[in-house]
Amino acid sequence: MANAFSTLDVDYRLLKRRDCEYKIFQSLEQAISLPRILRGFNSIAEFLSVANSISQRRKSRSGRSLELHIRAILIEQGFRENLDFQLQPESDPGRRPDFLFPSEQEYKNPHFPADKLRLLAVKTTCKDRWRQVCQEAQRIPTKHLLTLQEGVSENQFREMKETGIQLVVPIPLLSRFPKTIQPEIQTLNGFLTELKNL
Repeated sequence: MANAFSTLDVDYRLLKRRDCEYKIFQSLEQAISLPRILRGFNSIAEFLSVANSISQRRKSRSGRSLELHIRAILIEQGFRENLDFQLQPESDPGRRPDFLFPSEQEYKNPHFPADKLRLLAVKTTCKDRWRQVCQEAQRIPTKHLLTLQEGVSENQFREMKETGIQLVVPIPLLSRFPKTIQPEIQTLNGFLTELKNL
């Protein structure tokens, strides 16, 4: 199904969609939350409760929306859900990576070659949460991590690489990373090309 962004390269498409969606979210948030804020608060505890609720809703929406945008892009690029990729399957007991390629069934099949498996974790920011990805899908030695974080330090990047994390960043954000590590970062388009070549 064609849409306004479907002709854009996947790296630009992802960021445009996120920007558009965030503007819609801000309008809704303004309409829903501002009246409550303008009524005022009777205590600091009440204020903090409302502020925490708004903050948590923003974080939850941001992470989930990024997963759904990636899912839509995969489908637009010809990947078939539950055949070529799965969203939040169970790779190992109690472990649910964001995306598994090609599927949970192939991952759990000991005869399916491990070098044909891929994991894509999706995190709006890395911070220390990237370490969680290391524990997912133990059959897959290199785990791909897509982030929209605008830069990481060289030390953090090296630490990620040493633990088997391949950073994936939309190409418009690459310039925000140290020049020394930019050639080692994979773009979303590069990751999808790797999947197609499997």
